[in-house]
Amino acid sequence: MLAAMEVNEIMQTDVAVLTPQASLRDVAELMRERDIRHVPILESGKIVGIVSDRDLRLYVADLFQSQGETEIEAARRALTIRNIMQTKPLQVDPSADIGEVVDLLLEYRIGAVLVSDNQGVLRGIVSYEDLLRAYRELEEE
Repeated sequence: MLAAMEVNEIMQTDVAVLTPQASLRDVAELMRERDIRHVPILESGKIVGIVSDRDLRLYVADLFQSQGETEIEAARRALTIRNIMQTKPLQVDPSADIGEVVDLLLEYRIGAVLVSDNQGVLRGIVSYEDLLRAYRELEEE
């Protein structure tokens, strides 16, 4: 049963990360290259935020609606991930029940949660795709 599984059974551990000083171009390129939608942001090895493709799209859309071409070009050069990252990403322990992750995704209308140990060190990430994949595998058994 899916609800009885632990997060560590389905989490992705090969997680692409950036620092708050990375540019918007850096995160967009990383997302495109790795075909991912969420990038944890680390500083000194600790989780300080997360950026989703939705954060990036919304920021760019707002920028285009509120600024002229000169301001957009200046912003493109000056902005870093720190300007758009979510600074309090939801985190769960690797031994957390998958049902807890489902509840968080639904309650906060997000696509992924970070998996961290009790020192705040990133151990992985679980997205809605990981949950769907786990469900499909259980159905096939």
